[in-house]
Amino acid sequence: MANRYGQLIQSRADARKALRALLDAAVDVETKTPRELTAEEATQAAAFEARITAVGAEIDREERLRAAEAAGSAQPIHTHDLSADRPWRNFGEYLQAVHKAHSGGAHDPRLFAVATGMGEHVGADGGFAVPVQFAAGIEKEMWDTGQLLSRVNERPIEGNAMTFNVIDETSRADGSRRGGVLGYWVDEGTAPTATQIKLAKIEMKLRKVAALGYLTDELMADAPALAAELQEAFTEELLFQVENTIINGTGAGQPLGILKAPSLVSVAKETGQSAATLLTRNLSNMWARIPARSKANVVWVGNVDIEPELDQLTIPAGTAAVEPRFVTYGPEGTLRIKGRPFFTVEYCATLGTKGDLLAVDLSRYRLIRKAVGVETASSMHVRFTQGEQAFRAIYRVDGQPLPRAAVTPFKGSNTLSPFVSLDTRA
Repeated sequence: MANRYGQLIQSRADARKALRALLDAAVDVETKTPRELTAEEATQAAAFEARITAVGAEIDREERLRAAEAAGSAQPIHTHDLSADRPWRNFGEYLQAVHKAHSGGAHDPRLFAVATGMGEHVGADGGFAVPVQFAAGIEKEMWDTGQLLSRVNERPIEGNAMTFNVIDETSRADGSRRGGVLGYWVDEGTAPTATQIKLAKIEMKLRKVAALGYLTDELMADAPALAAELQEAFTEELLFQVENTIINGTGAGQPLGILKAPSLVSVAKETGQSAATLLTRNLSNMWARIPARSKANVVWVGNVDIEPELDQLTIPAGTAAVEPRFVTYGPEGTLRIKGRPFFTVEYCATLGTKGDLLAVDLSRYRLIRKAVGVETASSMHVRFTQGEQAFRAIYRVDGQPLPRAAVTPFKGSNTLSPFVSLDTRA
């Protein structure tokens, strides 16, 4: 039965394609404009139209029969209820339709409008693609809720890679600004020596992160719970993986993270500082290594273990101590350091380890992603014997910090960077 339905769908598509080709070919050779059909062409066109109508009636009959069989009833189902143009009410309804199709039940015609794989009309060849509106919903929730993703310099792309130029600047000393620009004080009539900026080319290629989940037949029966459960699980996992690489990514088969970047500045602990502690001097030293232009965009991120240490910070004052005025809580409960917000993320190392606290300007982190967003698919064959349906989500991204290296200031030797971490205290 599944084969008959697919054959009918294909037959109608072939007839439509042939009719279109016939009409497109009816063009006046000299004027290049559409002409009237010849008698023979008109006969062929009428035959194609009759074929399309006849096959369409067979498809409608097949769909009514399948729907009745699925419902366990011989009652006829109106064709308009099974229209391929009817939108899905929610993600759970779509997944239920996929489950029925894979299990030998009625084939909802809306599935064939988004079929992928080896065969367009046979789900077993490659599964059914999740409709665009639901896939886009997954991605939107990721970007709206991600503490890091919502702040990076993000670029959607159509292809698989992106190449761009950056200023290759490692020092603000004379002759090194912007990679090689130098201005001169000159006498009247004297020309300055020509200088120019230095550029470096960066190429980024999309990497793939995927999530795979299984749902039981029992859970499939509850569409509202299914929709919420699956979307939340995929959203959280893809969010976790991408944001984790923004901090810890190795750059090998995944984005390059801040802690592995050549431009990272790591601030050393204070002399005699105890292990697994945090001092006000650590915060001041980190802040001092942020370039002036980045300070307005900086956010502080750290492990949750940092919070108790922040609450207990003091500044020595003779034989007593005072609270540091640059570590404050706003009326809404937001913790701020040097006026910039602090929030905890589980991607940061535990207290006392390098990377437990970061001061970062995430607008200087470039992330590219596939413009189509999250791609999802389903299959019942992987875990058929367990009575489970498999659902997969794939997201293609790449990212890395834009500065190629920390910059030596015009005066002083301590390098500056939009990405600053606190070194290990052990």
